[in-house]
Amino acid sequence: MTQRESKSKREEYHSVGTRVLLLGFTTAVILINTRVLGAAGQGEIAWIQLGILLVTGISGFLAGGAVVYLQKEIPLRSMLIPGHIWLFIAALIGTGGGVMSGFLPSEHFGAIAVLGWLQGTVIFHGQLLLADHNIRRHNSLQSLQGGILLITLMMAFYIFDDPSVKSFLVSLGLSLGLTTLLSVWWIRRLPPSQIPMDLKEVVKRLWHFGRSAQTGALLQMLTNRANLSILARSNAGLTATGVYSIAFYGLEAMWLVPRALAPLVYQRTAVATSQEQRLKGTFDALKKALLGTSMLLVLALLIPNSMYAWAFGFEGIQPVVKALAPAAICGAAASIIAHHLSGMGKHHWNAWTSAFGLLTLVLLAVELIPQFGTIGAAWSASGAAAVQVFGLLWAWRRCEKSAD
Repeated sequence: MTQRESKSKREEYHSVGTRVLLLGFTTAVILINTRVLGAAGQGEIAWIQLGILLVTGISGFLAGGAVVYLQKEIPLRSMLIPGHIWLFIAALIGTGGGVMSGFLPSEHFGAIAVLGWLQGTVIFHGQLLLADHNIRRHNSLQSLQGGILLITLMMAFYIFDDPSVKSFLVSLGLSLGLTTLLSVWWIRRLPPSQIPMDLKEVVKRLWHFGRSAQTGALLQMLTNRANLSILARSNAGLTATGVYSIAFYGLEAMWLVPRALAPLVYQRTAVATSQEQRLKGTFDALKKALLGTSMLLVLALLIPNSMYAWAFGFEGIQPVVKALAPAAICGAAASIIAHHLSGMGKHHWNAWTSAFGLLTLVLLAVELIPQFGTIGAAWSASGAAAVQVFGLLWAWRRCEKSAD
């Protein structure tokens, strides 16, 4: 094994390891929330977190993954000012638009805006670290934030005896705030800009590549999470949203391996010097992603409904997990392929396939959720995931064939 291959393996192990750690923290937080606040409380939290994700999705147009692709063209420090200005604007646009449209709960406007801004900052700094080839610190930011959230939430609920959604939001704010401070400390070591670059030119390039990359990411997030808002505003209400959110968190847990490998696929594809090198790395990651997801899916399907009810405190989770099974496999493959296309600079295909996925989700959800509730939401998600992955496979083949 060459030195480069050895380093690559270590990076993969570290990425998967930190994802496992984050999964443990996230699972513990969810268990505490459901046990203390019940399905309705968990549903309210999931709806608020949808708003935070909407803000971070908009933040990524200038302060997201495009910084990794543009590392060869723009000094990393030159991205800081436009990125941070946009983070503030995105918090206002995302929260304001979501509340005015009824997509987000108006009573949590302030919390969504502030928490979304902090989360967007952590993500931006993490992408800068990834662009600087500091993969370990990029991974550590995520797991550290989850650990701090778990500790502060336990203190709020059990030591200060304040079991409420407000306490969760305060705990989340503390965890994001401390992680943001650490990320600021880490990015101070970014390489200095040797040649000053005009701010307008930096914004122009970030927007040119970021709009394609982040449109797909934002649409993908909405495809994954829009069901939470649809359920919350339906006759099923926050309780159904809570049940569905637990099943969907389980789905995301099954994506542990692909989500750990996807940033590596993106970074390696972006710097690959040949098609053979690109495809070899991505095929290897795709096999690992599908195997890891399949193993976790089988485990999740073998757990009886009574065990889910015992763990989370309410019924109805396992049937939703079963209905999400196709989405688990399709989503695992989609994550790897989408990051390969992003590494090639073909972000627009991710946007188009995510748009078709979102359209499929909405059309199915409108018909199925009123009749079948959480199961209908899961079927809608699986249908959307299937449409998306077939589109990505077609785009991947087309892009690599034209690159011959």
